[in-house]
Amino acid sequence: MNRQLLFVFFFCFVGFVFGQERENIGVQEVTVIKSYTPSLQDVFKLRQSPSVINSIIAPKKEVTYSIFSVPVASTFVPSKGSARKLQPKKKKPQFNSRAAIAFGNLNQLLFDYSSNYSIDRRQKIDWLVNYNGFLRNLEDVQLDSKQSNLLLNVSHQYATSKRNNFSQLNYRQHQQSFYGLRAPIDDAFILQNLDPKQNLNYFSLTSNWQWYEPWVKALKLNTYLSTDAFKTAEAELDFSAKIQTVFGGVALTLLPEFNYLNTQFSEAYYSRLPIDYSVGKGSLSLFASKIRGKFKFKIGATAIYGLGDEFTQNNLFVYPQLALSYLPEKGSFAPFLKVDGDLTLNSFRSFSHENPYVAPAIDLQSSFIPLMVQLGTRSKFFTGWEFQWNLDYQQNKQRPLYRNFGQDIDRQNIIAYRLGNSFEVEYAAITTIGVTAQLSAAFKNGGRMQLKASYADYSFDEETDQTRLEAMTAFNLPQISLAFNGTLKVGQKINFQWLVKHMGERKNAYRDNSFIGQDIQNAPVIIEDLNAFTQIDLSANYTFSERWGIFLKGKNLTNQTTLQWSNYPVFGTQFLLGLRYNFDLAF
Repeated sequence: MNRQLLFVFFFCFVGFVFGQERENIGVQEVTVIKSYTPSLQDVFKLRQSPSVINSIIAPKKEVTYSIFSVPVASTFVPSKGSARKLQPKKKKPQFNSRAAIAFGNLNQLLFDYSSNYSIDRRQKIDWLVNYNGFLRNLEDVQLDSKQSNLLLNVSHQYATSKRNNFSQLNYRQHQQSFYGLRAPIDDAFILQNLDPKQNLNYFSLTSNWQWYEPWVKALKLNTYLSTDAFKTAEAELDFSAKIQTVFGGVALTLLPEFNYLNTQFSEAYYSRLPIDYSVGKGSLSLFASKIRGKFKFKIGATAIYGLGDEFTQNNLFVYPQLALSYLPEKGSFAPFLKVDGDLTLNSFRSFSHENPYVAPAIDLQSSFIPLMVQLGTRSKFFTGWEFQWNLDYQQNKQRPLYRNFGQDIDRQNIIAYRLGNSFEVEYAAITTIGVTAQLSAAFKNGGRMQLKASYADYSFDEETDQTRLEAMTAFNLPQISLAFNGTLKVGQKINFQWLVKHMGERKNAYRDNSFIGQDIQNAPVIIEDLNAFTQIDLSANYTFSERWGIFLKGKNLTNQTTLQWSNYPVFGTQFLLGLRYNFDLAF
């Protein structure tokens, strides 16, 4: 390597030495050729193509040929179509507000308004106002039966690539009355001094936070305040968090949660004493889960600590958390298994959502569900079509059941819900075994369909020969139920929505207080049968333009007089015709 470098250095040195010698160049002649400048005179000159003299190129040979025809039977028909012209798809304008108003055949009034405003690229605020009311009384009903619903909502959303939070303020007022009398009232004094109206007010403030990177994945805070026309006040607080980390494709999740409930009734139904009920629970769930791949699982447990007077004997509960599912590479048969349990804090708010005629003087207790098992399969046999069926098993030590209070008329203190027209809540240890089948479909044009049918059988855990008949009856729980709903779109301007609800036969109970001076708490319980019913609702929407649309809604098209709750007739077939308008609200 050193010799090569020495040789290169020597060669460069010699060239440098000899390159310094001077030489007499002398006088040389330089010829400058001017560049060609085109002129218009050269445009029409004929130029001769240069001939190429190359011995490699072979001379062209003249080819002679003759054409003759052969008869052929052909059925080919040339297409006479033209090329399709591509046109850009017209974009639909996006409006930030919508308003609708409608009137019905039973003095029904509907008003709906909603708007949204984007503060910036990350924040958005929404608000809405909805009112739906019947301003006419039912026929052949002695008491006022008008009812209405008012909903006010304001929400705020903040979303980035790292976190997302959604908060909302909600107020709902449900105005109704306890008009479901079991027997007419003949006393004119009672009718003059009776106000059957019940105003249920629900106020809630919720905030949900979600993060995508840190260990703390979510935080939820929900608060509820419920009041009514009989001095009822109920406050609820729910707080939960989600802490998660991943090791080798398996997620370890920790879910702490705290729930608190305080309910105050002006008086109990039987003792006539004020009720101040407080209960709470703290729970901690720990489980490992895997949601990717053919085999998915969740394995863990939940520990719950009860707070309150009803947890004096036992205040610590442990429930399993197990979920398994398998989806093969070929085929659409996906079996699944789910096993868990829970402790539910029953509230007046949750009861009144399910049964609006429950009395504001009930006994509140928590429900203990030591075991819930669900075994079934999911199958996709067509694109967008899914079928699911599952077997259900549930043990509930204190399942709430609704049945009618007895009649207790006090001329000195007339209270609307003490006329045999309200419901109490009884708790029973019930084991439920059922089967559910569900068919769902999603169409390419945005339509959808869902059909769900279920059957349930109820048995009582503490059934003996001395057990009373009313203690072995699942009040207002049907064995067969069916729900069929969906949306069908016809073109770009017409769509239909439907709901078919069927509830099978069931039993109800009430206390017979026909004997004067009888203790209402010890009055005999009478069991009655409630017939099955089918409710059909249908609505049609037609869009005139981008801004205007019309809709027609029909409810209870089968004209059922009594639906779910005993002694409470409902409005017959209802029609509602309305107009919808989309617009932009400038800020």
